[in-house]
Amino acid sequence: MTDRRADEATGTSTAGWLRVVVTVLSAAVAGPVLLLYGWLLLWFSPEITNPGRCARESGEWGPDNGTFVWVVACAAGVAGALCFGLALRRMHRGGRWWPWLLAAAVFLAAGLPVVGALSSAAWCPPAP
Repeated sequence: MTDRRADEATGTSTAGWLRVVVTVLSAAVAGPVLLLYGWLLLWFSPEITNPGRCARESGEWGPDNGTFVWVVACAAGVAGALCFGLALRRMHRGGRWWPWLLAAAVFLAAGLPVVGALSSAAWCPPAP
């Protein structure tokens, strides 16, 4: 029988704690961004079912860019949530768990310029 170190037996190695700390800090950043994308999906969903409802100019994309915002928020949110979920799933293993966190950060950050460039004209009130 081989002797194992105490930290290996209890699963409290330094690398394990580092994985937990990095994942918790990533969750603190990714969580609100995912909530923002979810809220944008709810807010702009009438634009998908009823395009042209708000034909005012918004941003640099011309009139009625709610569909574009919805597609970007959906793509970035789903890809970011999927990558973050895979990072959480693989966290207990010591191998390649961190590329999933980087991929989640890239996907979530990719949609932020579109959201940040929205002018006030894009935020039409919901249809009655």
